[in-house]
Amino acid sequence: MLPTLIPQEDADAAKELAKQFQKRGIELHLETSADKVEDTGSGLRVHHGGNTTEADLMLVATGRGPTTENLGLEDIGVEFDKRKGIAADEHRRTTQPHIYAVGDCAGYWQLAHTAFREGEVAAENAMGHDATVDNRGVPRPIYTDPEIAGVGLTEAEAREQYGDDVSVGVFPWIANARAVMQNETVGWVKSIHETRYGELLGLIMVGPHVTDLIEAGTVALDAEATVETVADGMAAHPTLSEAIKEAGLVALGRAIHLPNKRKTPARA
Repeated sequence: MLPTLIPQEDADAAKELAKQFQKRGIELHLETSADKVEDTGSGLRVHHGGNTTEADLMLVATGRGPTTENLGLEDIGVEFDKRKGIAADEHRRTTQPHIYAVGDCAGYWQLAHTAFREGEVAAENAMGHDATVDNRGVPRPIYTDPEIAGVGLTEAEAREQYGDDVSVGVFPWIANARAVMQNETVGWVKSIHETRYGELLGLIMVGPHVTDLIEAGTVALDAEATVETVADGMAAHPTLSEAIKEAGLVALGRAIHLPNKRKTPARA
C-alpha cells in the first residue's frame, strides 16, 4: 500500500531493490492493495487497484503484533497496549520494577537479535547490575536477493538531523575485486558521516553477503568511531569487506579504486 519497497530503509536501497526486481521480470504494484481474490480452479485471480493478476499462489503478509492478552497483566499493574505491546524502559523494566519484558511483546524492534540482547540486559538488571539497550547500533538485515542491510541512520535521517554537515560515500561492488571474482557485482556500500567531528552515522549496503558484513558497521557505531577510523583501517585484499573501508574513503574524497569527484572551484 506504500509508495516504495522497504519504506523504512534508505531510499537508495529501496530503489536498487526495485530496479533489480524489475530486471528479473518481477512486476511491482505499489500504492495499491488487493480488493478481491477469486479461486479459478487452476489458480487465483487477484483484483488490485483496477488491475487483475493471474497467479498460482498468493502470500498474504499483513504484519504482526504482540501477544499480550490473557497473561494477567492487568491484575498485577503492568501497563501494555494491544498494538504496541508491554511498556518497558531502556533497562527492559516494566511498570512493575521486578518484572521485565523483552522481545516482540515489548514494543521495540521485532527482530530476533534485538530480543537476544534485550534478554541479556534484562537478566543483568534483574541480578542488580545497571545495563541498558543501545538502539543506535541495531543491524537491519533484509534477506532478499540482492541482500540489503543497514545500521544507524539512513541518508535522509542523517540530513534531517545534521543538515548540510553530512557527507556520503558510495562504493559499487563492480569496483571490488572479490565481488568481480564471484560474479556478484549488483549493489553498493554507502557510508554516512557528519562532517564536524567525522562521526560515523550510518552504513547502508546492497549486494552479496551484506547481512553478514553489516556487523562491522554495528561495531563501529557502538564504538562511536569516526569515518577516518573505518577508512584508514587496513582491510584484507581481496575481500568483500574492503568495500566498507572504500565507501568511507569515497566519502572523504580519498578513493583509491574510483575517480574522486572534482570539487567546484570557488568563484569571487
